Amino acid sequence: MEPTLARVFYSEVKIQKIDFLLRYPSYLCFELLRLHQETGVPSGADVQLIVSNIFAKGEPELRTDEMKRFFFGAYQDLDDIIGFLKSVGLVEFRKQTSMGLKDIRKAYFLTQDGIQRIERGLANVPSASWYFDRCQLIKRYFADASGTQLKNRQYAIEEYRETPLGDYIQDIEAMVRTEYFTLFNTQL
Repeated sequence: MEPTLARVFYSEVKIQKIDFLLRYPSYLCFELLRLHQETGVPSGADVQLIVSNIFAKGEPELRTDEMKRFFFGAYQDLDDIIGFLKSVGLVEFRKQTSMGLKDIRKAYFLTQDGIQRIERGLANVPSASWYFDRCQLIKRYFADASGTQLKNRQYAIEEYRETPLGDYIQDIEAMVRTEYFTLFNTQL
């Protein structure tokens, strides 16, 4: 019997870009600072609080989980992760292929059981709350951006763009500190 499919996610590119923002707190901070400059959202007070909290907790040093740069930017093979999540009933996965057997459309479904298990798990595992909170933060400010838009934002950052293929993407903590000081005349 097919599990109840509750939500769908179509873009592997967007999954990869959200994963990048989770794994590189400095890039997330830079994106929030840049979004504030471009749109005023988050507000100055909000972005100061978010970025200063991330840096006060040492997240750029403690939470950065490096990714290699491939042809279209930061990339992590999802097959093993999706396979595990599918095996425990959290997700379902579908893909369409062309006549030449090239993947042309992928869909990732979160099951209703998966949603309930995640919500129960978060309530019972305090250490998992960081991931939930970070996903909520990314959702609040970047949910409407497509995978391509997120990719283009990342490529606008020279350190990201200039990373040689196959090398790990370097952290931009110093750049965020400089930008934060420029905007708010306060050290992180």
